[in-house]
Amino acid sequence: MVSTTEVAKHAGVSQTTVSRVLNRPEQVRKETYDKVMQALAELDYGNSAQPAKEEVVSSRDVLVLLAKDSPAESFDTFRELAEQAQAFGYHAVGRFLTGAETAKDIQGFANQVAGTVSIGELPAGISEQLRGTGQAFRQVEAVPATESFDGHQAAYLATSHLASENHEQIGWVGADREDSGERLQGYYEALAHHQLKLRKKRIHTPHNPGDFDALAAGLRTFQKPTSAFVAASYEDAVQLVDALESAGHKVPKEVSVIAIGAPKESAPTVKVTTVKPVHAEQSIAQQVMQQLTQQLDGKAVETDASAQELQIDNQKTVKAFKTKQQVKTTSKSKS
Repeated sequence: MVSTTEVAKHAGVSQTTVSRVLNRPEQVRKETYDKVMQALAELDYGNSAQPAKEEVVSSRDVLVLLAKDSPAESFDTFRELAEQAQAFGYHAVGRFLTGAETAKDIQGFANQVAGTVSIGELPAGISEQLRGTGQAFRQVEAVPATESFDGHQAAYLATSHLASENHEQIGWVGADREDSGERLQGYYEALAHHQLKLRKKRIHTPHNPGDFDALAAGLRTFQKPTSAFVAASYEDAVQLVDALESAGHKVPKEVSVIAIGAPKESAPTVKVTTVKPVHAEQSIAQQVMQQLTQQLDGKAVETDASAQELQIDNQKTVKAFKTKQQVKTTSKSKS
């Protein structure tokens, strides 16, 4: 087995620094950390059934397995996992795999830690072996290009939230999304559930900024003006808020807006209330370590991605609609 002394010599650092990278990576500068991790990978460090003395683990240790030929990004992921583990009161220990490990080796690794996280594609059978130990185990997998999102459920939740705030004239803005109109269907079903009348003239599908302006300018022509909108996307909500404010409407005092989905990373930061997945703003490493430590601490963890938990992130574009406000607005429109 390669020793930490050999790794230190190969990386051009002290043995203490190597030990710190393995056991307290959050305390090491990124440049030094990257250098040591590269040396560890090049020397195939840690490929033995018996851990070295400085790697003796405890019940608060979490083993992080890095697959053979892990890309450079895996080192950054390990560092983030280590930081997250520390935040939850655990300690991450890294180990590289060669692909030649036996079931007995894996069992030996897992028996000495509270839980295990893997980064990258593990050799065939190892994931099953780790799950078979009965201990907490999570995999850091690549985030899909397009995150699955239950638009139907989100639209239902957004509309129901507005209805619970006493809004009776709730409009819809935005074209059908890539979910074949399921978001709009969720809006319809929520109106029916709360016994609110579906008014087709409150369904707006603008195609350019001018359509948003026309929508905002025409709100006061209704005898019972729309007091809230569900926007099919965050981008639709931002354009709607801009158009409403330009037309002299006060958001959220007069008109409330709630968007379905979080903004894209490149989108400007705007305070808009949204319905989005609970973990929408967390990195995959944060999600994995949070799930693992919750399981270790005896808290139930839902692992079925199809049962995606949603939350309302209130950014002050939604306000309860008061009866006296409704009477006042109606009187103005009649006069």
